[in-house]
Amino acid sequence: MNYLEISLIGLALAVDATVYAFSYGLVLRQGRGWAAFWLALTVGVFQAGMPLLGYGGGEALRSVVSTWAPWVVLGVFGVLGGSIIFKAWRETEEAPGVSATALGICSLLLVGIATSIDALAVGACMALGNMGGPQLQLGPAVSLIGGITFICAMVSFHSARLLHHLPTRGLETLAGLLLIGLGIQNVV
Repeated sequence: MNYLEISLIGLALAVDATVYAFSYGLVLRQGRGWAAFWLALTVGVFQAGMPLLGYGGGEALRSVVSTWAPWVVLGVFGVLGGSIIFKAWRETEEAPGVSATALGICSLLLVGIATSIDALAVGACMALGNMGGPQLQLGPAVSLIGGITFICAMVSFHSARLLHHLPTRGLETLAGLLLIGLGIQNVV
């Protein structure tokens, strides 16, 4: 197994989760520790699990996922980003401590799926021997990918704290626009 190649794949796959974690870190002000942990754990587990599914599906799954993945991501991130922006402008700026709430189980699952759907195609490529070297060890490879995503999401979420002195409405709008932009970038 080529650990450098798998690490680079892990970093590339972690980009969506990292951007989402940063956006969420911008707007969440209370309960940040557990929210960051559960978000990072969810996206890390999905980034590790999706290549396993893709590996099992092989080439057939890869062709289906590569066609629809950008549109699924656009839809989910568009809805999430739009709801953040709508909520930001619907509420008043009177209470500076008010912010987004912690994600529920359904929201975490949606984020996990949306940020890791491209990992299905990576798993299919691994099955075909295109990635990870000739002696790919699937367990360590997907663990490394999931671990990298977990770390990136945690660091990204907590680094957003540096911007908390800005007005909440502006941060929520920026977070929503980041998510919508990420979805659009997946289609283009």
